[in-house]
Amino acid sequence: MKISTLILLLFISVGLFAQTSINEARQKAVGTSVTVSGIVTNGSELGPIRYIQDNTGGIGIYDNALSGVLRGDSITVTGELDDYNNLLEISPVTNFTTHASGLSLPEPQIISISNIGEAYEAELIRINNVEFVNAVGQFGGNTNYSFTDGTNTGELRINSSSPLVGEAIPTGAFDLVAICSQYKTTYQLLPRDANDFIFNTNIQLTSALEVVETTSSSITIKWNTDNDGTSEIRYGSSMELAALTNHASGQSTVSADEYTHQAQIAGLQSSEIVYAQAFSVNEGDTAFSAISTFVSKSNSSGDIKVYFNTEIDENYADPTVASNIDDFMADTLAAYINRASESIDFCIYNIDNSKISDALNAAYNRGVTIRFITCGSTTHASVSDLNNNIPVLERPEIAEGGIMHNKFAIFDANATNANAAWVWSGSTNLTPSQLTYDSNNMIFIQDQSLAKVYKLEFEEMWGSSGNQPNTGNAKFGDAKTDNTPHHIQVGDKLIACYFSPSDNTNQQLINAINTADYDLDIETMLITRSDLAYTIIDAYDRGVDVNVITERESDNTDIVNANLSSTLPAKKYIFDDAAGQLHHKVALIDANNPESDPQTITGSHNWSSSANDRNDENTLIIHDADIANQYYQQFAYRFKQNDGTLVLSAQRIESASVKVFPNPTEGRLMITADKTILRISVYNSTGAKIKEVQPNENSTELYLPQNLTGLFMLKVELSNGNYNTYKVLKK
Repeated sequence: MKISTLILLLFISVGLFAQTSINEARQKAVGTSVTVSGIVTNGSELGPIRYIQDNTGGIGIYDNALSGVLRGDSITVTGELDDYNNLLEISPVTNFTTHASGLSLPEPQIISISNIGEAYEAELIRINNVEFVNAVGQFGGNTNYSFTDGTNTGELRINSSSPLVGEAIPTGAFDLVAICSQYKTTYQLLPRDANDFIFNTNIQLTSALEVVETTSSSITIKWNTDNDGTSEIRYGSSMELAALTNHASGQSTVSADEYTHQAQIAGLQSSEIVYAQAFSVNEGDTAFSAISTFVSKSNSSGDIKVYFNTEIDENYADPTVASNIDDFMADTLAAYINRASESIDFCIYNIDNSKISDALNAAYNRGVTIRFITCGSTTHASVSDLNNNIPVLERPEIAEGGIMHNKFAIFDANATNANAAWVWSGSTNLTPSQLTYDSNNMIFIQDQSLAKVYKLEFEEMWGSSGNQPNTGNAKFGDAKTDNTPHHIQVGDKLIACYFSPSDNTNQQLINAINTADYDLDIETMLITRSDLAYTIIDAYDRGVDVNVITERESDNTDIVNANLSSTLPAKKYIFDDAAGQLHHKVALIDANNPESDPQTITGSHNWSSSANDRNDENTLIIHDADIANQYYQQFAYRFKQNDGTLVLSAQRIESASVKVFPNPTEGRLMITADKTILRISVYNSTGAKIKEVQPNENSTELYLPQNLTGLFMLKVELSNGNYNTYKVLKK
């Protein structure tokens, strides 16, 4: 039996509903009203849907009215049968009753991967001794993962609301418990939390590998386990396990019942690519990480150049005035091509510009090796202008859809002079309107390690490390794997680097947004993913000053528009009506707070499921205050040009220490400084001044208006002429 006799008697006692068994209900036609009873097998970790089971089967129930229903509740539900992408559901619900809570769940039925199908739809199942096909990194939301028993392969789905999001993808063999669901023609297993992965070992990794420190000769890596064990790494020069012939040992520490391991790979050359697997041994059991890729620090300058083709507001410059080069985007890129002396790997979605094709031809004629990738679905008119001897590879049409949407070029990646290596990226397609009329950005980064990382990605699509592409080995879309380093130390800056669809870029965007403490400024052509919208809303709810601008003619989904427009204050979520298409894919995190790890997100990746799941895309997350400020100057101009409202930008106080507490507050604030506080101005979330005091002392109390709640901005002016701004949340 799947459930206890006690529960069965409970179902019998609610016979007033003229209910049927779940199996009988599943045989009825879509649109039929049915009443069923069962035990709920999941909670909010799978979103709004609830799955229930009785002795005969399982069924999904989709209705927000059940949002408070918990795993282990016994319920009776009346509603209409519906077919949602081949998953049978009860939706909408006209009536439901909760009879008891905290009951034992049905025992999962033990099946094999080959048994996954309609017979077990909406039921708890268990498949023993499986492992993930590519267990690298962390789980992302709204993402599918393949698992295998060595013969057959199944699909596992992680929902955006799952507690598994951000957790390390398990490595090695485990038993999987999940709910069997369906989406269109694919059966998907839905694990609910980490307890649905059952291991029969003494030790297991509980985190993905993380880079602690990178130098030109070493890489220090850490990871966590659930029990104590050794701290060891094996590494080598390729991804194959047999090539990991080198070994490094480290040490572990314990805190809050979690064991943290750290080990250093030493004796490296600058810009050396390393493939490594960490492992920890406990009483004969060994927990292995996936094999991940890392790169040592380069000997390059780390210089970064940022360019825009639309106006900037230099009133926000601190310290560098951003570069608006207007119609000279193509000329600037051509100048970098003209400087290349050894190699150029060029990867572009669309190109129609003779300055670029002429520069590439001239480079080829002077002996530079050129490889070129574009998308087969575009006109890319200038490709036909290239020298016939320059090899060109087009991404072919793929059944799952998607495009080769990258915009990057790599110059002299392997040059003896580390300062010769550059990477170009940004949002710009190389077409007339994109270069001169639509609002775009370009970024050039002088770093050999980053150049080699991009070269790895290029050659995965190229299918070869040679001058000619290998079409039989070329990988695009979801055929690619997560085989590139993500943590690159560029001079004194950390740059995170991700490629789609292999690297779970959408989750990296979410992770970055979640670090915002003060400011979040987003300028992107479109947002179609609701999980990104909810992450933006979460930032606003915790007191972050949020400003969002998207293209008026873009494809934002209704749910994104509805949620952002109903949550953010007026003139904080706006559409771009200025001349030209807003084509950026930019987010700025704490750009106005230099002490709070300012970050700039840029690249080719639109904020959509296509970009995350099917397209070839590249994304950079740059941790640097100056770069964030340059992007902010362009953002501020465009945002205000479209009648958006910005609160005051923060300035750094160099010679005084100011403290504002508590934050959040119920109304009373204490402000202290080591200089005399001349004036405190209070602004609401739209930037309107609502209060001003002049303490003329080093500390003072301040009371925010009793009748107002939400986000406030304080401008604190000091006797030495400095000032700073602080965001305060009143509950």
